[in-house]
This record gives sequence, C-alpha cells and structure tokens, in this order.
Amino acid sequence: MRRGWQVTGLITFVICLVTLWEARGLALFDRLGPGSGFFPFYLALIGAAMSGVIVFQVTRTPDTGREAVPLVPRGATAWRAIAIVACSALATALLEWLGFRLTIMLFSVVLLPALGEKRWWAVAVFSVVAGFGLFHIFNDWLDVLLPVGIFGV
Repeated sequence: MRRGWQVTGLITFVICLVTLWEARGLALFDRLGPGSGFFPFYLALIGAAMSGVIVFQVTRTPDTGREAVPLVPRGATAWRAIAIVACSALATALLEWLGFRLTIMLFSVVLLPALGEKRWWAVAVFSVVAGFGLFHIFNDWLDVLLPVGIFGV
C-alpha cells in the first residue's frame, strides 16, 4: 500500500507542476478581480504542496511489515476502475454532440451502478438532478456556457 501512495503522490505532484507551468502564461488578476490563471495556478500550487507532503509522510513512516497490497487493482476493483475511466472517456467524446445535460445524465446512469448503487430510483433522480441542475447552475447563475448538443436540450 505504501508504494501505491508514493506512486500516486508523485504522479499528482508532476501533474500539479505541469499545471503550474502552463498557468504561468495566464493572468492571475485583471481589472475586475481574479483572472483566468488565478484558479488553476493556486489550485495546482496547493495540490503540489499537499501531494509533496503525502509522499514525504508515507516515505518517512516505517514499514509495518504487513502483507503487501498490489499496486494495480484486481478483480471487482479493477473492473470498477476500468468502468470509471471508460465512462469518463465516453462522456468527454459525447459532450459536444449530445450536450451537457444528456451527457451528464447518461454518465450518471452508467457510472452509479458501476460504483455499486443498486436502487434504480436513486440513480434516476440523481441523473436528472445532476444533468439539469448542474446545467442551470453553471449556465444561468455562473454564466458559463455549456454545450447544448444536437437536440437543443
């Protein structure tokens, strides 16, 4: 388990450093307040610090000698991880074509059972609320334009 924390922490640290590097070209502030680079820069900075602390703590902690846990998941856990990655990739591919609301609804309908939710009504309610609720929050309240898709929904 220790090796898994170290690898995950280092990967996260590298991703945060790359994000910091890319955010350098964006303005941290503009005449209205925080600029386009404010959020990615400071989020990456906090993420790099936290992942660095995790790697440091895990490396410093003495090994308890317990049974080694494999770095790569196996069995049902592996299938859940594959389902999450596949759902995310499919949702990314469908976002422009179907639009935000329908894509998030389908994403939730597939992802929640893959994560273990067995109540169909809970999946249905969450999917509708996530699709339409998030669209309303971002599109109407925060003025973030989200894709509508070919059906106009």
